[in-house]
Amino acid sequence: MFHLYFGAFDVVMYLGGGYAAWVLADAICDRMEAADAAKAKTRDVTPELAPMQPIDPSLTAPVKKTAATTVKVSLK
Repeated sequence: MFHLYFGAFDVVMYLGGGYAAWVLADAICDRMEAADAAKAKTRDVTPELAPMQPIDPSLTAPVKKTAATTVKVSLK
């Protein structure tokens, strides 16, 4: 009886997990289709880009000075 009960429990868990995965995949696909439909509607409208703003020189990253190195390669 013990094996029958836990065997049935496994079947219920597998079916529940499969159903949950199916519902989740369906929801993800529906959101992707809605996003594609929204893109198709706005495809005719060209977006306006904001003008580039100059960056203050004090905000730029410092450049690390590197020493000049030479590498010799020889084949024997």
